[in-house]
Amino acid sequence: METMAARGGFTARLPVWRRLGFRLGASFLVLTALAVLLSGLLQYRAEAQSLRQSLGTLLLNIARTGAILVDGDAHEALVASGRSDSPQYAALRGRLLLIQESNQLADAVYTLTRPEGARSRFAVISNAVVPVGTEYPLVPVLQDALRRVFDEGVSAYTDVYTNHDGTWITAFAPVRNARGQVVAALDVDYRVDVYLARLAQVRRRLYLHALAGALLALVAGVVIARRVTRPVGQLARLAHQVVEGDLTARVRIASRDEIGLLGNVFHLMVERLQVSHRSLVDVLVRALEAREDAPGGLRRVARAASAVGERLQLTPAQAEALELGALLHDIGEIRVPESVLRKTGALTPDERRLVEGHPAAGVEILEAVPLLTPALDVIGSHHERYDGAGYPAGLRDDGIPLTARIFAVVDALEAMTHDRPYRRARPLAEALAVLREEAGKQFDPRVVEAALGIPPPRWAELLEGTASPESGIPRAP
Repeated sequence: METMAARGGFTARLPVWRRLGFRLGASFLVLTALAVLLSGLLQYRAEAQSLRQSLGTLLLNIARTGAILVDGDAHEALVASGRSDSPQYAALRGRLLLIQESNQLADAVYTLTRPEGARSRFAVISNAVVPVGTEYPLVPVLQDALRRVFDEGVSAYTDVYTNHDGTWITAFAPVRNARGQVVAALDVDYRVDVYLARLAQVRRRLYLHALAGALLALVAGVVIARRVTRPVGQLARLAHQVVEGDLTARVRIASRDEIGLLGNVFHLMVERLQVSHRSLVDVLVRALEAREDAPGGLRRVARAASAVGERLQLTPAQAEALELGALLHDIGEIRVPESVLRKTGALTPDERRLVEGHPAAGVEILEAVPLLTPALDVIGSHHERYDGAGYPAGLRDDGIPLTARIFAVVDALEAMTHDRPYRRARPLAEALAVLREEAGKQFDPRVVEAALGIPPPRWAELLEGTASPESGIPRAP
């Protein structure tokens, strides 16, 4: 029979990406990696700013000191003459070369004239002779710094920039004449390859730290997620078993937090639900036994079915379903008139249809009660035959639910060994012989084997009220 879980679309196993443990672990991983990356980026920016300021300040001090050594009046006259072969050029170039060598600069130190838009002009270069007035193109960052030197008379250095010759940081200092006027700017350049190499090291450390943090977060996330989700998973599985009708299932939640409290409350709820469930079943059983005037008969057959089920190693849920189904297996007979049920003669075709309709009627009555769903397999299929000749659906072999196959054997044995309106009871030995003969026909051979494995004295105890050996042999059930 279709279970409530199947009809409700309940899925016991969620996809990995929807599981709480996966989400918690992924959250730890992502958040830690982001935190490490953010702190690393802040560290990287701070390091870059610190290196830029250090280099800029160093170059600025070199430029300021060097500018003092340059004769502003001589430089002004040199630019006015435009000659690079004069003694004044050689003298100024010597001063610039001294600045370069004293500070162990790899690149030339030179002077520039006032910028004109996006260009300026060379005056004197420390390590080469270039015609005075040679154009020097200025990238935007150089334009801003150079204008400050000439317009405001202050020293300035640039941020890192790139031109056609490479990547640089540049410092400018004003060169003044005797009247205090700015007549040139001393330019000190520094290639930032070492600077970039240090920043690359910072980046590598950042990536390594992020990776290490992510791995640590992964381990911590897995451990913490398991601690959090294990009891949640246990409760989810328990809830699934309860939904399937197994009210005997329990789990031990060791947590002493809200999840542990939830587990305790859930157990209490299930226990109370089980009490209510048992009370409901007891009311139905008493009503059915009173109708048939056979007190204790349903509990007797349920006890016998459980004994066979134990030998077949049923799961707790299957055992619960078998017992519940045995207690309520004939509930559909309430739709069959008493006169038909107690008729001693042969049934008419219409009466037989009424009787054979009671399994489907029982399913229809109980399927609206979720907690009684486990009983539906037995109620709906206990009159099916292993060879397919049974009713109401003509199921065969393993197509018949196992609990229904078990109960069919026990129900037949109980019926054969007790009086019925249409026949007298058979001796237990004959009833057991009928089971053996019908194995593979009416009954599942494996279930028959399990039933025959129970000693006759135990069967006599289970089927209390069994007919004595002297009883007559009526027709088969």
